[in-house]
Amino acid sequence: MSFEVVHTSVVRGLRGESGFATAIMTRGLPAGLESGLQDVSGYDHDSARAVGVDTVEWAHRIVTVRGRPYTVLSRVAPNGVDASRRPNRIAHHLVLEPHERALGGPAWMLGQFGAFETGTPEVTERTTPPVLPTGDLPVRAAHAWSAAGFDAGWAGVVAQSLVDHPQAVVYVVLPEALDALPLVIDVLALMPNDRRWHVTFSTRPLVVLPHVRCQLRFVRAEAPGLARMLAEPGARVVRVERDEDAGESDAANAARRGQTVEPTSRPVNTRVNPVVQSALGSSAAGVREQDAFAASTRAGAQVPAAPVAQAERSSFDDSIGAASQASPGRTGTDLVDSFGSARDPRAVQDVARASIYSRSNLQWPPIAIALILYSGLAVLGAVILFLLAAFAR
Repeated sequence: MSFEVVHTSVVRGLRGESGFATAIMTRGLPAGLESGLQDVSGYDHDSARAVGVDTVEWAHRIVTVRGRPYTVLSRVAPNGVDASRRPNRIAHHLVLEPHERALGGPAWMLGQFGAFETGTPEVTERTTPPVLPTGDLPVRAAHAWSAAGFDAGWAGVVAQSLVDHPQAVVYVVLPEALDALPLVIDVLALMPNDRRWHVTFSTRPLVVLPHVRCQLRFVRAEAPGLARMLAEPGARVVRVERDEDAGESDAANAARRGQTVEPTSRPVNTRVNPVVQSALGSSAAGVREQDAFAASTRAGAQVPAAPVAQAERSSFDDSIGAASQASPGRTGTDLVDSFGSARDPRAVQDVARASIYSRSNLQWPPIAIALILYSGLAVLGAVILFLLAAFAR
């Protein structure tokens, strides 16, 4: 059975409280889930802080409450002002059972659901679940990206990163604010049906909570604090520009032609980091590379000058995996991970321990050598004295 929760500022909420409270809830909502959904109902009205690319937050998250994960589809948007004349917002959440997930994917369901509350509703407890859309979304060319002024191939670049790195956070940096839900729908349409619901996303990310999974995050270039977000260890970054081609990779061409983006054929548990290119006659590229190096250094990473194969944990349920390195190149998959990031800290620790162990077996400290020599000479002197004493008798 599905559930819905609407959270906004009201004079008197469902439980008698005033201000931001639950206005609508389906009867039988699992214990603790109401509070968990309130945690993802926030909205930052301050444009000086917000980093999201969309005015409305469209989101698919996995919210874990009391050890149980829940599939949550959300729409969070401005809602005028409340009774105290402060900015109001309204958050409408749908909680789905696994069998209620449409083949079309979470973004497609958000676009098809036509009963989202957009104004302050009448406070009530609903006895019937919401009517959810059903159906499939066939693979198709990324027309929404083209309509927004981008090369359709970028949708394939994003899809490839999601398919190949399911446990890594992926930031999509767009040049300005726009309606991002159609872009997400295009990306997921390029993925196999059994992978679409593995992708969690937000078009206006706010805060990251330990019990909430949100993998794909759409952000706006030049947003305050964006550099700090992109330097998150393990994050992969795709920077999109209107006047730049996404390249001729298989994924980019699949997005243009309307074909499924398949996982890249790679050895099990191996990731190849993209090259950090040098400034090929471009001072701007040099600045970008230095910025990437600085960000990686802050995160405790090393920026290689060539592709480096590293171990990667492939389980979908693992936490964010090891990061890939930056590339200031301006086409195709070179722009994936275009900001510096760090290796898996656990892998760094393992390398450090191995290095220390290796040095301890190959090199003797000078003081140890001196003590060994002194002990040897003392023993030799004692033996000589013993022999002289024996012959003197």
